Amino acid sequence: MFVKSLRSAALLGALLGAASLAHAQPATDPAFASLKTCLSGAVPASNEDYMKSINPALNDPDRVSWCLFLYVSSQAATQGNNNALFETWASDNETFQPNPVWPTTPPVMALRQPILPHLARAPQPGDVTPFVLPFQSQCDQSQQPPPCVGEETRRNKSTFDFIKNNTLFTREGLRAYNKTIVFPADSIEVKANWVPVSQLAAFLGQSGAPVDPSLYHLNTTTENGQQVQYALLSFHVISKMVPNWTWATFEHMNNPGRCDFIGCADNFGMNPPFTAPHSLRNPGKQYPNCTKTPALTALFATFNIDPKFANYCLKGSQTDFTDASGVPTRVGNSVTEGGFVATASCISCHGRSAYSFSTGGFTMNRIFIYMGDTPIGNVGPLDPGQFVMFPQQDPVQGGNIPLFKSADFVWSLPLCALDASGRSRCANK
Repeated sequence: MFVKSLRSAALLGALLGAASLAHAQPATDPAFASLKTCLSGAVPASNEDYMKSINPALNDPDRVSWCLFLYVSSQAATQGNNNALFETWASDNETFQPNPVWPTTPPVMALRQPILPHLARAPQPGDVTPFVLPFQSQCDQSQQPPPCVGEETRRNKSTFDFIKNNTLFTREGLRAYNKTIVFPADSIEVKANWVPVSQLAAFLGQSGAPVDPSLYHLNTTTENGQQVQYALLSFHVISKMVPNWTWATFEHMNNPGRCDFIGCADNFGMNPPFTAPHSLRNPGKQYPNCTKTPALTALFATFNIDPKFANYCLKGSQTDFTDASGVPTRVGNSVTEGGFVATASCISCHGRSAYSFSTGGFTMNRIFIYMGDTPIGNVGPLDPGQFVMFPQQDPVQGGNIPLFKSADFVWSLPLCALDASGRSRCANK
């Protein structure tokens, strides 16, 4: 009787948990149906299993990270492309335009230099937020010697609709939005990094990894009238399943220095579950493949994906700013956060995404702090003093002076929102 009750309760909990994720997804979407099944997990056999199953994003984060990975990587290829599902979602080009339109045909791959390594430069005199984002949609060989890594951000329809319907794609829309920004629970974003197949050898360098494009998820785009094939190197996946989002980053098994500085951790899908970093004196070398556990192999069989995605590894998941001892958690990707992986924390960095009109003009919060000329990523809890003038004041009393308004962990809003001239720092015109 107990097990039967548990199964009924688990089913109800799974249905309720999936309901918030399902409202913006087609009811017949087989990939989303697989995601819901994956997130629900096995039928709990004990009280402990049941209680853990209520919130898998917090209690079983690495499994949830793989469920999201398999979902966004689901096969969505059509004539002339090799698209995974996330490659059919809206990019910054579709989102940050005067009239954002959800793509009804496969959108063109629109790549730029990886944002964070580009921003991680010493501030110049007078700089408050040092960055000038590039606008090229391909690797410009005159500006970028090989390897020419490109980056894109994609968001699902729930995320896109929230930005569009609330006019958060413009700075004036951000100014006018007088509520706390809270994205829907089924919001998902992917930030992906690619390299031209012709430059794969340059990317791998002297790491010892084989130069074999057949090991990568590949896709092709048109640049300057020519077909250019790209190999997927790595990507972040975030979801609003919990208020502070879920955070996971994945890398191809052959990425040089994949586990440098902070190691690679996956308590669900990798055997052994931790790969220690190499010596700091020997960075950028090859690491062993992340051998998949039987549990993860079984999950792969439930999704329709490009088989090459089996060659990618979970670098780490993040659900909180600190561990139980108060030590800041760290997750960083060797490509996306190249140059400051040792001080990378997805949740801490994105938690600082904020903007202000308190001085009349538009200002966004700083991404980095600096020690001399060295960029330091933000780790650990957020500093409330960045958001309000008197952080220790009882909020019930009111009257506190706001400094910056949170963008709900989504840097794309302050980074990419259209300025008064209709220009976005992130989108090509």
